[in-house]
Amino acid sequence: MPNLTYMAVQWGYLLALAIWLGGMIAFTVLFAPSLSAVLARADAGRVVGVFLGRFRVAVTVCIVLLVATSAVKFMMWETITPWLLLRWCALGGMMGLTVYDFTVLAPRLAAAKAAGDGAAFASLHKVAVATMGATMLLGMITLFVS
Repeated sequence: MPNLTYMAVQWGYLLALAIWLGGMIAFTVLFAPSLSAVLARADAGRVVGVFLGRFRVAVTVCIVLLVATSAVKFMMWETITPWLLLRWCALGGMMGLTVYDFTVLAPRLAAAKAAGDGAAFASLHKVAVATMGATMLLGMITLFVS
């Protein structure tokens, strides 16, 4: 008989990771370029701002679910191995970059935009793009070793 408890916990873990990683990939590969192709820059920026605000809520829920399911998996079924440590480090890196994005970058981007400081906004935007790219890479590593 299959271990339904493990299957449910692993499903929750993978669902949270898929929503987080898939959301970032869909945003960068499909959503943002499509907006830029059909809307003026200011309009596209407003839509992206609304999307990212909602996506941050979803990511926060995903982080809570990933921490909870990782803890349950470790307490019930896993032992420490190099692969498990790699998964935890990659997942921890994703979380750390995301906390930085939510608490430092997003407020600074909003302030630069409100002040009309295009140079600061452009510089911070480059950092945000790099941060999301690094988070996606870490997410792919996490998924691979999950």
